[in-house]
Amino acid sequence: MTIASLLLPPALTLALAGGPGPEPVAPVADAAYSQAVNRSARGVGLGLDQGLYGSAFGQRLHLDVPFGRRVGQFFGLRVQGTVAYAVRGAFDPVALGGLELFGRSPVMGGIVRIYGGGGVFVGGRFAPHVEGSRFGIAGGGHMGIEAFGTSRMSFSVEIGGQGPVHAQGLDAGASVLGGINFYFGR
Repeated sequence: MTIASLLLPPALTLALAGGPGPEPVAPVADAAYSQAVNRSARGVGLGLDQGLYGSAFGQRLHLDVPFGRRVGQFFGLRVQGTVAYAVRGAFDPVALGGLELFGRSPVMGGIVRIYGGGGVFVGGRFAPHVEGSRFGIAGGGHMGIEAFGTSRMSFSVEIGGQGPVHAQGLDAGASVLGGINFYFGR
């Protein structure tokens, strides 16, 4: 009996001794798994993101609609709704909707893919407390990376920028968002 066997759990002691280890608890990225992920990930996707949105905090719900089974693996239309609000000062948030065209790579190795897109946003301030227009229109774009945790779920980080819909420019500038996405492909 060794000191390690007294202090460490049996599975870890066995692994350190060079014996057989436990079976992996995560999916193995082999060809079959990669194909399953890519089949799911080229379908309709629903996601929730939040983070820096201009000088505001933003929360976004989006629906990714691919352009068919073949082309949709690479291109589609994103319909989104975003609420952005300042974390200090008067409560004067902006709510906006947007349509974006996006492009994306296949899910490489069943693990990661890159994507990007851009489009137009239309919205308004639903509680204006400062001077300025109540409604606005702007454009913007983003690039991101997705890491797949399962064949139907990924985590994403994206960086982009957009013009102001809010009269005070609250939502204008850089955006850095993190989120979760669910895919419903076959």
